[in-house]
Amino acid sequence: MKRAFVLFIVILLASSCAWFKTEPKPEPVAPPTKDLKAERDRELAEAEDFVGSGIAYYQKGNDTLAVQFWDKALAIIPNDAEVHNFKGMALHRMGQIKEALHEFEAALNINPAYPQAYNNAGYMWFMLNNYDRAEAAYEQALKYKPDYPEALDNKKLLDGVIAGNLARQVFELSESASKKTDYEDQIVEYQKVLKLDSTYAKAHNNIAVAYFYSGKEDSALYHLEQAIRYQKNYPEAINNLGYLYKVAGNYEIAIKLFLKALTLKPRYAGALNNLAETYYLNNELKNAHRTLNTVLDLYPGNKVAKRWLLKVETKEAE
Repeated sequence: MKRAFVLFIVILLASSCAWFKTEPKPEPVAPPTKDLKAERDRELAEAEDFVGSGIAYYQKGNDTLAVQFWDKALAIIPNDAEVHNFKGMALHRMGQIKEALHEFEAALNINPAYPQAYNNAGYMWFMLNNYDRAEAAYEQALKYKPDYPEALDNKKLLDGVIAGNLARQVFELSESASKKTDYEDQIVEYQKVLKLDSTYAKAHNNIAVAYFYSGKEDSALYHLEQAIRYQKNYPEAINNLGYLYKVAGNYEIAIKLFLKALTLKPRYAGALNNLAETYYLNNELKNAHRTLNTVLDLYPGNKVAKRWLLKVETKEAE
């Protein structure tokens, strides 16, 4: 921004020197040819494929590959705020806090009314112990989205730290737990977190995931219900609870939960894919087809959606 301002001043001064000169008549600019438009359309489609691949790798926990694909997308669409935000999320998970903050701020420079990027930037400032900047970012997130659950939760954590209670210790233990690669180790760490703060919804959600992948579905169910009890509009926990009901074969409840998660987070690829899969399992092929088309409209490179769409189309053809 500063560079652009300086450039503006230089141009203004140069124009002042030539104020009374007659400007030459500008040459007419030919409209872009169809070939150029077709090439740009091809580039944009390729960028969307890169974005979708990055999301798929991020969901699998492969942050390095996610960042690589999002960098490829940004080489084509550098002013896409959402892709900068995605990249920042992966960098945060890789422990690159300052680099992640840079991406969130890049997103906000492009879209100053982007609540998710404000919340994420606030979280980075919090990790860097700059509580004033963190608070300002959370307030901006809540200005644009007053009922934003993650920002409300993060601001509550920040208020607790400023008040001098155990919230910072809870936060640090939770961050440490999230970096464990073994699910049993994660469970032990999240149990420590919940002993300090039994109302911490994020810890309940995360320990539930660890319990599920450890084969302890009853414990997973309990903690997801606790997460939603303490933060009722928590889309990730609601989606995860729906997933448990899907696995148990209770498709009607699962569908309701996925739809609720999507009312809170409409572009939630994981919930959309889960919803489509559940429609398929419940023999609602038209709904499954429609939902998968929505995923691919939003994320053309989403491999999960492509795989399920093939299954749906095969079954429809029978």
